[in-house]
Amino acid sequence: MRQLDACNLTQAPNHPLPSPSWKQCVMEAPALWRRHLDDTFEFLNQIRKSSSQQEICQHLISYAQRFGARNVLAGPIPPPRALRREQISHVLLDAWPQQWSERYFSKGYLHRDPTIQLVKRGVTPFRWSEMDQISRVCSFGRQIMAEASEFNLRDGFTIPFATLNGQPVGFSVAGEKLEPGPHDRLAFQFVAACAFGCAALLADGKQASKPVRLSPRQQDVLRWVAEGLTVVEVADRLNVSRNTADTHLRLVRQRLGVTSNVQAVTTAFRLGLIS
Repeated sequence: MRQLDACNLTQAPNHPLPSPSWKQCVMEAPALWRRHLDDTFEFLNQIRKSSSQQEICQHLISYAQRFGARNVLAGPIPPPRALRREQISHVLLDAWPQQWSERYFSKGYLHRDPTIQLVKRGVTPFRWSEMDQISRVCSFGRQIMAEASEFNLRDGFTIPFATLNGQPVGFSVAGEKLEPGPHDRLAFQFVAACAFGCAALLADGKQASKPVRLSPRQQDVLRWVAEGLTVVEVADRLNVSRNTADTHLRLVRQRLGVTSNVQAVTTAFRLGLIS
């Protein structure tokens, strides 16, 4: 095939010159890619400098908001027979709607969750809207996803990966509507892996930090929360008012330096405060 001479493009009627806007896009593409790369590395540095898992969550949400995500949840997947307490203790990064987390763990949804099933299979990162293209989702799995949407988790992006010892890890961001481009999907995989590693190091560091003490009543309240009970159910079980149960949980969160009950249970397990 005869090659076109770039100098003679104007003489070939079937090969018009590219428009200025097209040429401008070609010239700007490397610069745009570089800006994206610099931006991603800046977020990675912010995550590495984080002093708590909550701070990591804040950076992650700030990064993921660009494509519509408002929530994040990540942790290694516990074994199938793990009790609720152990399941909750595996959560490393938690910026998920608390009421949904309480329902999710109390009803034993973890291993019937279609996103978790795909994570355990080690598939490539996927949009929740793409799950039907990867595997058949059963009716109960659809019910779980429908219930999640009640808490504004209608659309999500999940990144499956594994620890060095082969334990599967699920890392999800979600919101009302996600629109991640190809660059977002690729870049967020690096961000997620970095965030998970930093969160794991912080979790390990907490075990060697100054001991935290909880009162017997605070431990009781936290144990019942770990069993999946709501605040109202905990109050009924301990024969106290809901306000009293709320107060105990608020003090527990303050002492443990966390912002949610799921994080409180996770941290308490790691510190050996409840069993």
